[in-house]
Amino acid sequence: MFVVKRGMGMNYIKTVLPLKDYRLFVEMEGGSTIIADLSGKLHTMKYAELVDEAFFKTVTTDGDYVIWGGGRLCLTVNELMDVVLLG
Repeated sequence: MFVVKRGMGMNYIKTVLPLKDYRLFVEMEGGSTIIADLSGKLHTMKYAELVDEAFFKTVTTDGDYVIWGGGRLCLTVNELMDVVLLG
């Protein structure tokens, strides 16, 4: 379980890399790593743009958010963990 405290000036996401089959490799500042499978979310309105593989590969992070397309789509740490834990 992750507890996110805002306003502390701390970034939670260290690295995010696109993997095949709409998965993300995420390294957290604390050293833990996550593989998030977004393939089951592609049919939803929020994640539909990710079906475009070129767009999916634009993923980056600012430490607090997972970002695609220069900010066109953003996920918080909590949203990312919902995908990991709930599918």
